[in-house]
Amino acid sequence: MRHLKLILWTVLALAVLFGVTITLARQLHPTTFAPPPEVQAQSFSISSGSAVTASSVHPSDVLGAGVYPLIICENLGLLCIDPVTGALDDIRGLSYGYDFAAGGSPPIQFSVAAGSRGLTGTAVRAEADCSPSEPQADVFEAALDGQNYQDLDGDGAACSSNSGFGLALGEGVSGDNLDEIARDPCLFVDADCNGDPEDPIFVTLASGSPTLSAINATPSDVLMTGSEIEPSIFANGTADLGLQASDVIDALCVRENGDGSYGSGDLIMFSLAAGSPSLTAWQASAADLLTPRNLFRYRASALGLQAADDIDGLQCALVIDLYTLRLPVILKNS
Repeated sequence: MRHLKLILWTVLALAVLFGVTITLARQLHPTTFAPPPEVQAQSFSISSGSAVTASSVHPSDVLGAGVYPLIICENLGLLCIDPVTGALDDIRGLSYGYDFAAGGSPPIQFSVAAGSRGLTGTAVRAEADCSPSEPQADVFEAALDGQNYQDLDGDGAACSSNSGFGLALGEGVSGDNLDEIARDPCLFVDADCNGDPEDPIFVTLASGSPTLSAINATPSDVLMTGSEIEPSIFANGTADLGLQASDVIDALCVRENGDGSYGSGDLIMFSLAAGSPSLTAWQASAADLLTPRNLFRYRASALGLQAADDIDGLQCALVIDLYTLRLPVILKNS
């Protein structure tokens, strides 16, 4: 992979010599405020095409509140950009490999794609009923009891009865789409908190991401990568997860047992993007939470969502096996 990177950067240099300009300058955003601990402990990525990508934010950067870069794409070991076509890697699923661990966090935190409505009386519905609709930049929590509550808000401006600490994302029609969430990387994969992770990170990438082509992977594969770890397929979408190669894993939770190889000691939960063929085959929706080979799922209604909604970000902070879920008490946000 490092040889491939050298080749690609050589091609980039030649392209620049011949007058082709590709902007690669990365600038770290200064922290403009100090968010409370519960927000500082959250990281996220944004989708390609979000308004914030116009300000040097890459769709494979791991961000914190204030759109502060916690781990830039280049430090994830990904190609990040195709120097010839300009195609960008785009994180669709993100995990540090420690999901499903009890730690006082909500059982499920999630984000939804634009157009999601949620069930009547839920926080997702309240955000969807704003004018314009704005649930796609927010983070919600659920105890899998048919209700959901708002944890974090895209811009911090209260809508309806919802209010959550703002992430400095744009909301509304031309705003940002938060498309994956995880805990603070400094607690799990970046011990010295310098933005250069020491431990592996698990991701899925959108179709057209150059790293997929480089390692012959698909959007249905879970990749393992890192600053000093060349990206590789951790869990093969077809062979290990029972998916179809054209499926897109849209949100991801991983509990890896430490051996660096997918097996029976590892736990994975995910959602699939709308249009993924396995949704039809499994009679599932883009708002269902799924496990490999469709052995177990949580229906959209358990999260206070409609089957027509789309979960595009996921964090699992609870102990789970294929048939048992032990939930801590969740109190509604005041």
